[in-house]
Amino acid sequence: MSAILIPAFTLQSHMLRPFRLLVCAAALSAVVAAPCVAAPKRLYLTFDADMTPRMLERLHSGEVRAFYDVGIVDYLDEHRVPAVVFVTGLFAETYPELVRRLATDPVITVGSHGYKHSAYLPHCYGLPALTTDAAKLADLEKARRAIAKASGRVPVLFRYPGLCHDSHDDELVVKEGLRVDVPDVISGDAFNSNVQAIVEQVLRKAKNGSTVIFHFGGPNAPATLEALKRVVPLLEKKGYVFAAKSG
Repeated sequence: MSAILIPAFTLQSHMLRPFRLLVCAAALSAVVAAPCVAAPKRLYLTFDADMTPRMLERLHSGEVRAFYDVGIVDYLDEHRVPAVVFVTGLFAETYPELVRRLATDPVITVGSHGYKHSAYLPHCYGLPALTTDAAKLADLEKARRAIAKASGRVPVLFRYPGLCHDSHDDELVVKEGLRVDVPDVISGDAFNSNVQAIVEQVLRKAKNGSTVIFHFGGPNAPATLEALKRVVPLLEKKGYVFAAKSG
C-alpha cells in the first residue's frame, strides 16, 4: 500500500487553524474587557502682564509695590503647569529680570501684549487707541524689540490689549510674523477680589481646547493666585490636562 503524501504547507495550515482561533478569541476577549479610556481634554492657561504709562507712574511714586505676583510663577513651576504670559513692552522694560526668568522657564512661553497696552480699536474699555496702521505697526515692532531685549527671545504669540480687534488688525499682526492668540474663557480676575467667583466662572466656561485668560497679579488682579490654586486641581479632576502653546 503506497503512502499518502500530504504537502507540508497543507499540514501546517490545518494544524495552526485551532491555534489561530484561540489567539483571535483571546484578543477579542481582551478588547471587550478593556475599559474605555476617554482622551484627555486640553486646556491652555494664559496671563496678561499689563503695564501702561499711568501704571508706571504709580509704581515709581511708591503707590504700588509691584504689578505682578511672583507666586503665580512659583505655582506654575511647582505643579508643572504650562502657560503663556503676554507681556507689554513697557512691562519688559520695567521688569527685565523677571521677563528673562519667564523666558527661560521650561513651563512658560512669553508672548507680546503690545508696547504700552494701547487698544487697536477705539472705545475699548477706556484704553487709548492706536488709530492708524502706521501706529499699530510701530507698536508691534517696539514691543517686539523691548521683549526680545529683556528675554533674549523674539516673541511669536500676540494678544490684543483689551482683546479688541478686527480682521484688518489680524492681517497686520500676521504680516509682522506674529500669531494672534484670542482666549475664549474670560476668568474675570481683573480688579476682582472674589476668588470663588473667578473659580466658578472658569469651571463654567471651560471646554476642550479652551484658552483661559488670567492677569499676572498685583493690585489689578488681587485674587488671581488664590483662584489659580483652587481651579487647577478642580479642572484636573474634570479630566483636563494643561497644554503648552508653541511660541
